Amino acid sequence: MKIKHLALVVAGLAFSSAALATKPANYDMRFNISAEVPDSVLITDPEGNPITELDIRLTPAGSSHAGSTQSMSADTQSIQSLRLWSNKITDTKVKLTLDDNDVATGSAFALTSNAGGQLNKMNFKVSALETGAAKYDFVNSGDNKDYTLTTVGAGDTGHAEKEIAFVFESTKAYTEYPAGGYSGVVYANVTVTP
Repeated sequence: MKIKHLALVVAGLAFSSAALATKPANYDMRFNISAEVPDSVLITDPEGNPITELDIRLTPAGSSHAGSTQSMSADTQSIQSLRLWSNKITDTKVKLTLDDNDVATGSAFALTSNAGGQLNKMNFKVSALETGAAKYDFVNSGDNKDYTLTTVGAGDTGHAEKEIAFVFESTKAYTEYPAGGYSGVVYANVTVTP
């Protein structure tokens, strides 16, 4: 009997709190909120704060690190200093994978536009820059590269990191693309490797 009474009380409390949570009739702004809790390896700023989103705008000759001054390009160095980061000093071997939101794994990275009433595509590559190493090109969605991070500090207050920058560059000269706004999304994922 007591369990039945307790169940009714709990159900009543849950119902009454849900009844209080209603959308107001009028409001000036609505916030759409989501959260992405990172695991122990991630991409951060130099202080270790997670960077989960960056806006990149390709322009003609936009990056001095691009292979051609005729390409559409941009790099992260002019926007935000980045690090591959591990919160555990034992996790120094990581894999970075880049995936294009709009193409299948193994296909070239692509931005799309529907300017002029037709679908236009701008293929591009993403290159990783790191100190003391050659530029590494991620050409297709799903491409990945292994990195070794440097340990900083020790114990619970230590971490491992590697400075990195990204260059985004179209595969053709900007004059070869129809005019208009192109867009797309590339996801970067850092995982610990054995």
